[in-house]
Amino acid sequence: MSETTTTTKPRRSRSGWAQLMTQYESSGLKQRTFCEQHGLAYSTFCYWRKQLRQSPSIENHSEHLFELPTLPGDKDPDWRVELDLGHGVTLRMK
Repeated sequence: MSETTTTTKPRRSRSGWAQLMTQYESSGLKQRTFCEQHGLAYSTFCYWRKQLRQSPSIENHSEHLFELPTLPGDKDPDWRVELDLGHGVTLRMK
C-alpha cells in the first residue's frame, strides 16, 4: 500500500488577489503565462479578475468620502439620507 500526499494550494484573500492583479498588470505578461509562472489556475485567475473589476473595494474609494457639516445652531438635525447600494441593499440614515 502506498501513501499519497496531497498538497493544497494556499487560499488567497480578496486583498491577496488584488495584489496579484496589480503584479499581473505591471508584469507585461499574457494572462496564461502569468498564471503558469505563479502556479495559478487560469479559470480562477479570470474569476477573480472579473470580481475585482465589478466590485472594487471601499479602500480604493476612501478619498471620496466626506463629512456633512451641520448648520449653525442645529444641534440635532432632523434629516434623512437614503442610499440605494444595489443588489437589494439600502442604507438609511437619520
